[in-house]
Amino acid sequence: MPDLLPLLDRMTLTGPTAPAAGLLTTSLPWPRAGVTPLALGGRPTGAEPIGRWPGTGFPRRLLLAADAGPGGAPARLGLTRSAVAYGNLPRPRAAMEVFERGDEPGYLWERGLLRLRHGHRTVALAMGLRTGGAVHWWEGCRLVVHADSAEGLVVEMGGAVPYHVVSAAAHARLGTYANPYLHRHNWLTASLFVRAHRNGVCEVVARHVNGRFVDDGRELADVVPVLGVLAEDGTAAPPPGPWDGGAGLVRLGGVEFDLTEVSRLSTPERPGDLSEVSLPSSSERPGGPTEAALSSGPEPPGGLTQAGRWLVLAPYAGVEILGGLHPQEVTGQPYLFRAEDRVFPRGMARSLRFSLSLSDRPPAVARYLAPDWWYGLCEELSGGPVLPVAPGRAARMAARWLAEHTVSGGFEDGTVPRNDKQGFDVGGGRRRHEPGWEGEVPYAAFLAAWRTGDVAAHARALRTAYAVTDIAVDHAAHLMRMHGHPPGALSLPMTRMLGTVAAYLETGDPYLLRTARAVVDTAHATHLASWPRLTVGRDACYLRGAAMLHRYLGDDHYRELCLEGARTVVASQRPNGSFGDQGGGVGLHGWNAYITKPWMGLLALGGVLDYLDLFPGTEPLHAAVLRFGDWLLAERQRHGDQEGWAYQHDYAGEREHKDVATGRVVRLPTGLPLWHHDTLARLLGYCTMTTGDPEYVEAWLRSHTGFWDAAEAGDWPTYTTDHVVAATLQFVPWLYDRLWNVRWDGAEARPAPHPAGAATRAAATAPATAPTTASTPHGDLPLTP
Repeated sequence: MPDLLPLLDRMTLTGPTAPAAGLLTTSLPWPRAGVTPLALGGRPTGAEPIGRWPGTGFPRRLLLAADAGPGGAPARLGLTRSAVAYGNLPRPRAAMEVFERGDEPGYLWERGLLRLRHGHRTVALAMGLRTGGAVHWWEGCRLVVHADSAEGLVVEMGGAVPYHVVSAAAHARLGTYANPYLHRHNWLTASLFVRAHRNGVCEVVARHVNGRFVDDGRELADVVPVLGVLAEDGTAAPPPGPWDGGAGLVRLGGVEFDLTEVSRLSTPERPGDLSEVSLPSSSERPGGPTEAALSSGPEPPGGLTQAGRWLVLAPYAGVEILGGLHPQEVTGQPYLFRAEDRVFPRGMARSLRFSLSLSDRPPAVARYLAPDWWYGLCEELSGGPVLPVAPGRAARMAARWLAEHTVSGGFEDGTVPRNDKQGFDVGGGRRRHEPGWEGEVPYAAFLAAWRTGDVAAHARALRTAYAVTDIAVDHAAHLMRMHGHPPGALSLPMTRMLGTVAAYLETGDPYLLRTARAVVDTAHATHLASWPRLTVGRDACYLRGAAMLHRYLGDDHYRELCLEGARTVVASQRPNGSFGDQGGGVGLHGWNAYITKPWMGLLALGGVLDYLDLFPGTEPLHAAVLRFGDWLLAERQRHGDQEGWAYQHDYAGEREHKDVATGRVVRLPTGLPLWHHDTLARLLGYCTMTTGDPEYVEAWLRSHTGFWDAAEAGDWPTYTTDHVVAATLQFVPWLYDRLWNVRWDGAEARPAPHPAGAATRAAATAPATAPTTASTPHGDLPLTP
């Protein structure tokens, strides 16, 4: 592998033109090499390593952050291998201070705030909830310092926000074992993750999670999470009132905040609100001043915070979740939760991403993207150091579908619907579609943004990743929810953590990594708890998250977990090479094991193919993929000039299926329209590239062309959904990158096309008005089949 580091000197990053930005950031993919000092635009730049290449000490990403300077953020930004000094800027500091303490003997509680300081400026934050008209602040807090260096400070503070505040006297009356609060969930977990930079700009993620700790958790009624900003010394603030999502830049507690992303969670129809709550006076808090629990800086910790008032931001009116068909059938209306009901469901979370400035710099943060050829060389796009081929028609259409259908505004901001057909009137002339909660969608959206340098698409992908992680993951069960169902309905097939891991690489937010690990580990334990069983099928989707965790963290635990799970997939393969739909349990959850669909085998083998990408030729995994590829070729359907696969091919080995809901007998394979999914590109492409037989990939090409011809003509076939476009964005560019196989030799790009893919490459170039190109450090390279 050639040395890639000299290419950094010719690199230009793409970002937004934002004159009001105070901080420039990027998550830069990093090759298998030692870290060297870097400067964004010639400015002082901090670098935080993220992830690790397997078997090395080299990071997968570097989170770079630089002072924007007085000119703000340019649209394009250079990168150099150099170190630029910070000068005499003060270093940011953080401390936890106690602002209220219980005074009942033997029953101590303390309520804390996080104080951030840069030079002479300071701000204090706290997490809480509002219920019964009162604000409850978090207790039992701890501040943890993740990093403290010349570049800045990374800290995390966590605690528990009480739902019912119960005094010692009340507990005495309630008894011991009969006490209803014994092993009774009675709080939200809350946290503040802060990256405080040397120029005074701080990136913050505030979060409320309704998880579990002493029991299985429960929903909390009449709850709206809040964020508190301490206003001291009479500092001005916006007047109390509704928070309708219109404000981005706001001055709170004497400090400038950029709440643009937070404000997206409110709408004029469902506003949050801003209010004030007085800080308890010293006389109301017996015990006098005491030391704070922890300080990351050299200043001595102070006593109890003595004066001021809390500016209390309720960032949204309440949890509002559209379910669609399930609640429509059960309750007669499509919502699982309405904002006005103020229910915080079991397992729910929501993250608030914002920034603030403790200096004369604006608080806004501008995010940049590296060029696509750098993502390719760092093995981010195709699993190998391959230069990317320009996105084709299908990928462009899939990216446009995501841009047009991603929910914008409200509690569900960033979510993506299952499709655009199952729609529901939600009032005010608005129409919403059933949510998908599909964990591969944000990863596919990131891939599209990395390939195109589209910073707006990248921002949407980040919103979608947080929405999936917050809403679609049940944080009490540590599994993903079944889309459209109320809390308690869990789904191994939906448990896909790829978008969450990708968002961690982009942000370094530890919540994302912890969630991905917890969900993958729990999914594997859940799967093995019911193994052996008749079939696995798409229950194995969680293995893709395991493979990605190994790929980006170098953690052998997830390599071993993925391999163990992959072997159960292989063991469940039928003698003819096919797979059942999914399995586990009886009745409605048992008969799926007898359904045979091409799609289910493709999903079953997703994690297997990820493992083979990392460890080529591993048996019996490789042989299982080829057997399924052979089954697909044998099961192709032809209707006139159309060729491909049906949605369902058999049931229990028979060519008919009785629909138990209607009594109708369905002849199998199902007929027109033919079914298509670009997971076929990945599996059949793999079969061609490992056997040299072009028939596999050419079968995919005929199915793919028919599907996207119809889509381009405006006739989106029946099964066009979130997972269809996610598969296209992941695997069609992957296939063409691999078939063209354009490599960098250290001086120039050299195509080494796979000989068995000639017809497929030719088909990719034939309809185009311009030649297909590969992106290289020297510019676009025309490709001929």
